Amino acid sequence: MVTSLRAPGGSKLPAYRYSFDWDAFYERYPLPDVFAETVFKWSPERIRALQNERFLEVMRVGWKNPFYRALWAEAGIQPGDVKSLDDIGKLPTYNSDDLKKDQHEHPPFGLLPGYSSLSDHLRTSPLKLQTSGGTTGKPRNTLHGITEWEWNSLGAARAMYVQGVRPGDVMQIPATCSLANLGWAIYKGCHDYLGVMPVTTGSGLVTPSRRQIEVAFDAGVNCWMSFPEYLLRLAQASKEEIGRDIRELKTKLITSFLGPDTEGTLRAQIEDLWGCPVFDNYGTNEVGEGAFECSHRNGLHFMEDAMYFEILDTETNQPVESGKVGNLVVTVFHRTMMPTIRFNLRDLGRLVSTRQCECGSHFRRMDHFLGRSDNMVRLRGVNVYPMACLPAVRSDPRTTGEWLCEAYTVETGAGPRDELIVHVEVRQDAGSLEGLKTHLQARLKADLGVSVDVKLTEQGKLDTVANIGEGKAKRLLERRPAYLKKQ
Repeated sequence: MVTSLRAPGGSKLPAYRYSFDWDAFYERYPLPDVFAETVFKWSPERIRALQNERFLEVMRVGWKNPFYRALWAEAGIQPGDVKSLDDIGKLPTYNSDDLKKDQHEHPPFGLLPGYSSLSDHLRTSPLKLQTSGGTTGKPRNTLHGITEWEWNSLGAARAMYVQGVRPGDVMQIPATCSLANLGWAIYKGCHDYLGVMPVTTGSGLVTPSRRQIEVAFDAGVNCWMSFPEYLLRLAQASKEEIGRDIRELKTKLITSFLGPDTEGTLRAQIEDLWGCPVFDNYGTNEVGEGAFECSHRNGLHFMEDAMYFEILDTETNQPVESGKVGNLVVTVFHRTMMPTIRFNLRDLGRLVSTRQCECGSHFRRMDHFLGRSDNMVRLRGVNVYPMACLPAVRSDPRTTGEWLCEAYTVETGAGPRDELIVHVEVRQDAGSLEGLKTHLQARLKADLGVSVDVKLTEQGKLDTVANIGEGKAKRLLERRPAYLKKQ
């Protein structure tokens, strides 16, 4: 998509607007309203043909990239071995550990970007540096060229449009425009693509919750994007700090990231407090908006024209049956800067439907994001994922719905053994706590398949350590010596 359009006035600077073929980009990835009525409703056969075409394009990029040449050579892959998307399983997967190793051995960005000189590249085309969230370790650098950076906002705009955001709306964004993608994606999606006024208040650290609510009432905000934990906090702050019910805003919709809310308790709680529908999304630093709910909210549609998702067994790395949980593995069609081909996100997902949705789309649908496979604790032969605690923690109204798993190791006569404490916040107005710990322990054992300890803690005590309200909540606190040595 990079082009050499001549800037006006004879300027030779790599101005963003004149470094890119915008018409070609939007022909390839239609704007939200066009997307919703065309590609989003294509037949499965037409979608597959498009994916095959774009997969072969990204493979040609991959063979020119030193990172992939080395990865594929080690696996014994030759250029003629992969002739179509049907052959994708022949390629090896890789994960964030491989990227960290690449960046460590070839600082600062590794071989994956594919260029020989950062400064030479910047002389002809703008770049944007973003990082991963760092919830499982040190944040990882990711470079975005123009195509990647524009997709970041266009993908978000598409999802918001399908969910019901329209020109004339006003959206508040309590996510800071930082090295994380989210704030930028929603801000630019609203501003650049939807005719929606973004109110970029940033996180609660940037704009206190009381002021967030005041701004919303003053600006006529009718749409929100935020994480569930902070949405609950804002509703509480509105009532306690300014004496107004948050429903007075008459919010049209909320777009959020519900995580493993498989029973719908978190969604129902937010919708009850705010008086509006809540839509779930899934995205990452590498792919942008990867999946999103439509108005029917019966699964998250993969963004099929921009990427291809597989779900692989966490141990065998082989495809799992529909309905089974596995790692999400993605190949991204729009990335040429740091191309992404069979990247194991180590996010747990489950395919819920390949049938046409009531909205008319044939895009495959996944369940809610179910947690991370590398955020796992093995207890007495059972794999326990911290995010799987959500239904249990939210099963009793006396909790705030917040929790943090603490993994530690004990020495036994048979050697070291991993254990887990689940710290659960209790509401200030909970009243009697009789039976709560017993209930939570029983429910967690039923959900997780193994007994864990539960400790009740005061409301707000987990805010800092679990990063509540400032982005992705951290659900695992590592105290295991074997894990800490790796950091």
